[in-house]
Amino acid sequence: MLKKQVTLGILCFILLASLVILAVFMYQQHLHKPNILSQERLEDLRKEYPAYNEDPPFASIARPTFESIMERSETVVIGEVVSELPEYTVELVKPDTTDQIIDDKAKSQGLSNSTASFKQYEIKVIKHIAGEPVEDTIPIAYNADFVGYEPALKPGMSIITGISKGKDIHEGKYFFTRFGTYYIVDDQYVLSAVDDGFSKTMNGRTLDDLIDRILQIFEN
Repeated sequence: MLKKQVTLGILCFILLASLVILAVFMYQQHLHKPNILSQERLEDLRKEYPAYNEDPPFASIARPTFESIMERSETVVIGEVVSELPEYTVELVKPDTTDQIIDDKAKSQGLSNSTASFKQYEIKVIKHIAGEPVEDTIPIAYNADFVGYEPALKPGMSIITGISKGKDIHEGKYFFTRFGTYYIVDDQYVLSAVDDGFSKTMNGRTLDDLIDRILQIFEN
């Protein structure tokens, strides 16, 4: 009986020692995480998290900077993509107006372009970073004409992005753009959805680094 108790005590001691060693190892691993990802790792991540650097042929406006998008954003959140939602379509012409009469005539000639479709995703808000508060789960969207030029988000992806609330026919929606979006990669680092001047110094840095910069923009 005494021998069994001694054996059990030794096993408990070994188990406890193993847990302590594992905890120390994980803590050391955390301490030794780099402040920035290597260029090699960034290139590997781009296979799953692409940069949308091409502009649509019909767009002729100057590219906005990340800073300007943050300044115009009503809210900045960290979100996890839950699902891709069906596109929604809105009427661009108000009923009972001169525009509708003109549009009806254009429709009869097969020339009407009075509707617009929007790509949308459902995201779970993990953390509110700045600006106006939002619900725990929200739809974020962009004009479907920009499919292929704006991020094709996938369930499980985590992003940090500036959003603006839709109004009138877009009530309940939030709009985002590649110019104000970063993927969250390897748990605590960021990678831009478009390559630009800001991303040259931010890609591969920690999420905390990006949050600090965003808060500086909002405070100014």
